[in-house]
Amino acid sequence: MSDEGRLEIEPAGAGVPGGVHRGRILPAANDFSPGIVNLRELLQLLADTPGDRAAQAERIRLLYFADKVEQRTDPGDRMKQQLQLARNVLIGVENYRLYDKAGALLTPFGAELLANPHEPTRNAAFARHILTELHGLEILRIIHAMQRADRTVDKATLADELNRHGFVTTRGGPIPTNTGNHLRLIGWLREAGVVSAKGYEVDEAVVRSLAGAAIADLEDASELTDPQKIFLQIVRRDFDVNGPRNIFVRDVLTLCKARAPTLFARTDHIRRSVVDPLVEGDWLAHLTKSEEGRGGDSGRVRASDRLQTVAPEYLGIGSIAGIPSEVRSRLNKPLGQIFEELDSPNTGVKGLALETLAVRLLYEVGLTPIAFRERGAENDGAEVDLIAEGTDLHFHRWMVQCKNTRSVSVGALAKEVGMAVLYRAQVVLIVTTGRFTATVHVHARDLAETNSIQAILIDGAALADYRRRGALGLIPHFQKLAEKTRDWKRPQLGREPQAE
Repeated sequence: MSDEGRLEIEPAGAGVPGGVHRGRILPAANDFSPGIVNLRELLQLLADTPGDRAAQAERIRLLYFADKVEQRTDPGDRMKQQLQLARNVLIGVENYRLYDKAGALLTPFGAELLANPHEPTRNAAFARHILTELHGLEILRIIHAMQRADRTVDKATLADELNRHGFVTTRGGPIPTNTGNHLRLIGWLREAGVVSAKGYEVDEAVVRSLAGAAIADLEDASELTDPQKIFLQIVRRDFDVNGPRNIFVRDVLTLCKARAPTLFARTDHIRRSVVDPLVEGDWLAHLTKSEEGRGGDSGRVRASDRLQTVAPEYLGIGSIAGIPSEVRSRLNKPLGQIFEELDSPNTGVKGLALETLAVRLLYEVGLTPIAFRERGAENDGAEVDLIAEGTDLHFHRWMVQCKNTRSVSVGALAKEVGMAVLYRAQVVLIVTTGRFTATVHVHARDLAETNSIQAILIDGAALADYRRRGALGLIPHFQKLAEKTRDWKRPQLGREPQAE
């Protein structure tokens, strides 16, 4: 059939190492639509038949599709088609992250929705999930931009525009113009009053109340210059890990220069082209004192409410939504307290502290941690493995291991190199609160000289600088190691490529 909603479709992220897709995924709703199913009724049905996907499909068939496909005269054929429609509902509810196919169970969020006894607040919670977790905000922004340009918004034109903005199907392909999946997503938003009952008028007040940001915020963020976005990235990341505070402009610029040295080679125009426009746009509060002078790097800045709530992707940074909530909620703990907890006799406390430290330092240096491979509490809090990504000038994936041990041997590097090959990563980062044996350094250099993968080793001394000065204390260590890697790799330029 032409509409992919009638096919068994992979759940979002399936078939890709680490569950990572390139592009924004439009979830395939299939027959999971407010015009077909009742949300609470469906969730209750799934909860009442845990672990039995076949029984769930049959109950969905009886409830919603028993009188469908009547044109099929053969009873067996009719039953088969009705079951396919029921399975399409299961695929859709899985793609919306309310249902886990592997266990045939509701996800924690699905169970949370079911436990909400009030339909309006349940619909609002589901709409918030769609807006913030399933790219609903971006879809609304695209609709708003089309309306502002007096363009017709309908099934085909919106599908074309979603393709132009990098949306893909759950299988990674372009969105067909005859699919209805984007209209079904909008249908669920209509249930919460986000979009008008007819047409495509967006209620800005409802969007702000649910997602914490207005469509205008997203459009303005998309139109910022590259230097302005990088400046805001630094301030926003600082807010995410340290909470609201004033930070010196000169410190922000130091991190900006490390991130994009060419763009920030000169600072004499920074006040005029970066800081002042961001203050006027209500992205920053700029605080100065007369004794601080009037240079472009003088004074301090503070993240405004607008900057604190805008979706990170519009600033060119990834969110850390894939990190467990117990870790995200601890990111703004004082660094000193996190380091103290690394010495806790309680392995759960120690493991969670190591996870928090790992996520925090990666996020502060411009990477986005996307998933844990191991949880610290399960291995006495001694190590934690993550996958992180960066998308500054190009995409790069990192295999990261953090170890709360006195020393790290070459086996740890060998393990991460193997994982880097498996996950097609370009960088191996090992962080330890202790030290690396000499053999690790030898093999890290050998890896740089003979392989496209590079290893970065951050030891306890570098972490001590991070504890004292935050990201400003850590960046020089990364820069120094990058220069070493450059010097080790340069001789490769004179080598002839080896024949297969």
